[in-house]
Amino acid sequence: MISSGTRLLQVEAAARPSAQPDERGRRLMDRGRKRGARWPLVTSWLLCLPLAAGCGSDPGESGVEGPDDGGPRYAVASRVESSDFSNTTMFVWVVDDVSEGAVELDEAVELPGSGSIWGVPRAEAFYVVSSEELTISKYGLAGGKPELQARLGLSGAGISFLLGERMAFDGPDRGFLFDLTTAQALEIDLAAMEITRSIDVSDALIDSADYTFLGEPGFREHGGRLVAPLYGTSAAYDRVAGESKILFFDPRDGTFEVKGAPCGGLYYTAKAPNGDIHFASDPYVASIYMIDPERSPAPCMARMAAGEEELDMAVVALNDVTGGPTGGLVPGSDGVAYLRVLDTDVYSPGADATHLEAYAAPAWQTWRIELDDPTTAELTDRQPLAGGIKVFEVDEHAYENESSAGFGSTTLVRTTGDGAPARALTMPGAAWGALRVR
Repeated sequence: MISSGTRLLQVEAAARPSAQPDERGRRLMDRGRKRGARWPLVTSWLLCLPLAAGCGSDPGESGVEGPDDGGPRYAVASRVESSDFSNTTMFVWVVDDVSEGAVELDEAVELPGSGSIWGVPRAEAFYVVSSEELTISKYGLAGGKPELQARLGLSGAGISFLLGERMAFDGPDRGFLFDLTTAQALEIDLAAMEITRSIDVSDALIDSADYTFLGEPGFREHGGRLVAPLYGTSAAYDRVAGESKILFFDPRDGTFEVKGAPCGGLYYTAKAPNGDIHFASDPYVASIYMIDPERSPAPCMARMAAGEEELDMAVVALNDVTGGPTGGLVPGSDGVAYLRVLDTDVYSPGADATHLEAYAAPAWQTWRIELDDPTTAELTDRQPLAGGIKVFEVDEHAYENESSAGFGSTTLVRTTGDGAPARALTMPGAAWGALRVR
């Protein structure tokens, strides 16, 4: 059985590729300096979960009941694996509240394969990127429920499989799909659901890595442009590149710029009230570094000050701050953020321990750090969790995943605002997206 803590990025690789790269895809990947990379083995951070029966499969219907009162609507998504990992299924709900309650599988739109959801908040539409079908599907609301409006294929753009895709937007009618396996950003007319051009972003790739990923939770606004960290791994996910980069993207004209970072493994971001953006490495980096420091940079955090476009060269050595393997960066309120720190009294690696075992262990404590004084941090009283973190930002609040053993269900936990941390919406499987649609 595959461990429940296996890398989040391995889930993003999807349970299986729809096809091997075609000739154009191979050329694009070569252009993107992906020579020698291979399709990753079927892996997942979910324990074996049987697919539930009886879920509606019509993309235009949902079992969520209740009349449309014209109030807020949110699209939320999760992923569930079959017991033999031969299938991944994505479930999408439209709900009127993410701050409480629970949803069931028979209330969801069921979509084959893995995927992700994106959109402009309150635009009354959202987009599902499907790794199984290599499509982007546009959904609107009909009576408060999801209604399929259009679908755009991606194969013609040279995409043969999707891995860690991200979307960015310039208003409700213009979007960009970032696919770093083919080193391109596709500009999309969202009203017509047509690809208007491909932008070569091969400069964003990390040369020493087989795969390059944009960080979590995606782009952040900074000085009129969108900013995200770039993080690299080996094809087997057992090494992390010692280099990180920062991608600056202007959705108004599709231009981008790439700059260096003072330390590697940067993946998570949080924005302080003064406009500073803080970048931190992943608990996965901390797991590899603990097992074999030769295969990963040391966990770190770096700052980009408001009004600046370079990271400070002085970085925070996260393990030194907390005294243990440290990673992640979940936004809190009033300049606070939260880290995951492995409690080695709960989990102590043996001689044959692996980084995946460490990452999977439900032994990661939550620590609180002040972003304007990151030299110290303090332990909170939250229960220990596994290392994998997903962050969702909705209605100016941040939520993170808190999953049951085996990822049978996930509860979103609000980490900002009054009363935080506060348990919010619960859903089956592993939470994979949340968006305010109306």
